[in-house]
Amino acid sequence: MGRIDTKGTKQLGSSVDAALLDEFRLWLEKRGEKLREHLEMALRRHMDNPPPPLKPAAPPLPPVSPPPAPAARKKGKSNIG
Repeated sequence: MGRIDTKGTKQLGSSVDAALLDEFRLWLEKRGEKLREHLEMALRRHMDNPPPPLKPAAPPLPPVSPPPAPAARKKGKSNIG
């Protein structure tokens, strides 16, 4: 059965390292605290003090050179025919 959002909240689903999540849940249990409280606090703290991007931005592309001008045609005899 799917979960129903509580008014003013939304569901969040993501895959994280299993050992890390197990350790985190055990830590929360020992402290008598809730996962939601810590996730919300961590999200706020992260947005207030953002770390550098995880992936560096792609370097800018080099400027595009204009195509070469067509060669000037000499006046005179044509090589056609």
